[in-house]
Amino acid sequence: MPSKGSGPVNKFKKIIPWIIAIGIFAYLFYIYPPRKIWSALHYVNLATFIPFAIVYFFFIYWIDIVTMSKMLGRFGFVVPVKELIPARGATYLLMVLNYAAGQAGFAYYLKRTHKIPLWEAFSIFFFIAVIDLYWIITLAGVGSFFQEYQIAGVPLKKFVWAVVLSAYFLFFLNFFFWRGPLYKKLEEKNGRFFQWIRKKDIFRIFKEARFMDYIRLAVLRIPIHISLIVSMVVVLKTFGVLVPFVKILGNIPLVILIGALPITPGGLGTTNAALVELLNPYLKGPLFDNGTITPSELLFAASLLWMFANYFLKTVIGAFCLRHVSKSLFAIDQEPKGIAVQVGEIQPL
Repeated sequence: MPSKGSGPVNKFKKIIPWIIAIGIFAYLFYIYPPRKIWSALHYVNLATFIPFAIVYFFFIYWIDIVTMSKMLGRFGFVVPVKELIPARGATYLLMVLNYAAGQAGFAYYLKRTHKIPLWEAFSIFFFIAVIDLYWIITLAGVGSFFQEYQIAGVPLKKFVWAVVLSAYFLFFLNFFFWRGPLYKKLEEKNGRFFQWIRKKDIFRIFKEARFMDYIRLAVLRIPIHISLIVSMVVVLKTFGVLVPFVKILGNIPLVILIGALPITPGGLGTTNAALVELLNPYLKGPLFDNGTITPSELLFAASLLWMFANYFLKTVIGAFCLRHVSKSLFAIDQEPKGIAVQVGEIQPL
């Protein structure tokens, strides 16, 4: 008997993000013709770009694994880093097609190899995703003090400030709900509902996490988010162009935040469009002097190449790691039901 989640409506919901991504790319390629993008790609210095892409990928890979190992250990599950290297690499292959499937496959691997309950693993993934999201929001807020944000002529600074303030209000509300007196007060008014929330396994880590756990995880994850910003400086330099660092600092977190919204798979299309719109006014370089290529065209080309490099490396490393780990360990018996654990996929641009 097919599961409730396998009907036509559910399948249609799954392909909607892909339809939106295709639509965005169709629009972008209409504005920036493929021949112009191909021409822009000829300006990249591959001798610099390729080694940097490889080093960047493995750096993020390593930090991701170390973070996961430390978080699992903190909450009672000892999984050495060396055991996570092939497992995490294999799930990258799944993530290329479906981020949620990659996380689910990783959770099943941990269940079968270390007897970690599925929702315990999802809870840790959720906890890490929340910290990642707060880093992006925080960096976007910091960057907003250095410039005026605009997309399609619409100012965004006040909107960014509102998001930052709302996010931190919700953070402290969340913390005092799980660790403070807030829950007891709420329980008195609507006890059953809040008891139900606190019993959900997906929130187990939030019930146990102390404030210093949030701080430690934030420190562990900051190299990833600093790298996301700095990487774009290097990528643009491989094309012989540059954007003032303060503009990179101000805009890249907002680009990543837009890409983390569950609109398209992995921010496909949304990050490309946001990157072009936000950095276009600040891109400088001698190759624009003759007018054969515009800053927008080069930004779009650079974003495509950087995204392709990331997905290519995920596919290659994932396939390699999968050869060294039994595929059955990642087999998803059934789609986990309940509260979604995907806050948003943080992807390179």
